[in-house]
Amino acid sequence: MPQPPRPVPNKYPNIVLIGRTNAGKSTLFNRLTDAGHAIVSPIPNTTRDQNRALVHWKGFSANLIDTGGLDMSSYDPLDQEIRKQVDQALAEADALLFVVDGLGDLMPQDREAALFLQKSGKLIVVALNKCDSIRLRHQAIATFASLPLREQVPCSAKNGTGTAELLDAAFALIPQHATKIEERSSVHVALVGQPNVGKSTLFNALLGEPRVIVSPLPHTTRDPHDTLLEYNGRFYNLIDTAGMRRKTKVGKGHDGMIEVLSVRGTKEAIGRADVVVCVIEADKRISHQDKALFDYIKMKGKSFVLAVNKWDLIPNKTPSTMNEYFKYYSRHFDFSPQTPIIFISALEHQRTTAMLDLVQTVYDFQRHWMEQKELDGIVRQIMSRQPKERRQGFAAKPKRDLVISGLNQYSIQPPRFILLTPRPKNVAPAVIHAIEKAIRDRCPYDGVPIYLDVSQTMPKS
Repeated sequence: MPQPPRPVPNKYPNIVLIGRTNAGKSTLFNRLTDAGHAIVSPIPNTTRDQNRALVHWKGFSANLIDTGGLDMSSYDPLDQEIRKQVDQALAEADALLFVVDGLGDLMPQDREAALFLQKSGKLIVVALNKCDSIRLRHQAIATFASLPLREQVPCSAKNGTGTAELLDAAFALIPQHATKIEERSSVHVALVGQPNVGKSTLFNALLGEPRVIVSPLPHTTRDPHDTLLEYNGRFYNLIDTAGMRRKTKVGKGHDGMIEVLSVRGTKEAIGRADVVVCVIEADKRISHQDKALFDYIKMKGKSFVLAVNKWDLIPNKTPSTMNEYFKYYSRHFDFSPQTPIIFISALEHQRTTAMLDLVQTVYDFQRHWMEQKELDGIVRQIMSRQPKERRQGFAAKPKRDLVISGLNQYSIQPPRFILLTPRPKNVAPAVIHAIEKAIRDRCPYDGVPIYLDVSQTMPKS
């Protein structure tokens, strides 16, 4: 019986960034890791879930974990969810970087958080952030001298001043015998879709733990979240992303700015994905934005799986219900009968692992090399047409016959083919469509874009 998916632990120690809102944790995270994934803005609680990336320093490595703003006294539901995420990161921490705003006064929230962290028994360095000059460094040291945490390092996440000393202090607290883990080849899988279609619920369902916050509020997820997952002996880098919607619906001001940055992060995640899982809701009709997102995935040349979520909300299902829904999606998305669609319920964990199986199948498809004899057979099929038919339908210039020298595949991910002909301009679109159809008839490229170039010569490798 196959084992359920599980997050893959690594052997690196964990350094956790903790502090109140707008102390500069995400800016510091981006500075130390060069990841650039964490959205930075002046709005409180921009960061809500954990951001994780590797930080390398003087031959050693550690996981750096960015957390949401810590507010010990708030009863706001979102603040309470952030607190749960902070507690989870705290439990995993080998060392803490307590980030404070070195430009401001010592706030009661800072002192309260310092006492809370001190009780955790973790090793702690205080990062006096926003100290962009020597004068500000001295000022911050004097301001925060009364904190019960004695290890303090003035720094500036903005310009990098003092970050070397901060890394020295942090790495001095963690085990130096930590060895670099074996590099694993993994399939990068991005979960994308409109706000509140259930991407974060699906992400948590696959991990088997609440790694990201789930809320009915739109745009609860803002930063892309990467987690390495093992399933059936294969490794998957699962990327949860922010919801994407039409530009006309994006708000103004700071909230709109954060949403724009979130969407930018989602597009970046699509760009680095091997397979994109496009999540839609079974209980809602296809929208313009669903189509626009799917068109964007195709435009980027990405392999995909369509995951129809919230299948548990569809009443009175019969054996033909899935087929009826498939026909509906095929009409709106211009799908082929082989399009990889799966009907899931992230909330009920229904067919979520089967979705991973489908992702792996699509990934294997995009790495498939066709045998040359199959490609030669396609050429024979095309050339077997009568000359008159070839001239009328397959030649751009009807008075000149179509000549094909060969058909070859020259790359994978995505599969790329080249049609060799002495007269490329005489190849009409009809012959391109006929060859693409013949390729798909012979090979399982379901959910995978294929490209066919026309040239006199093979491309240079």
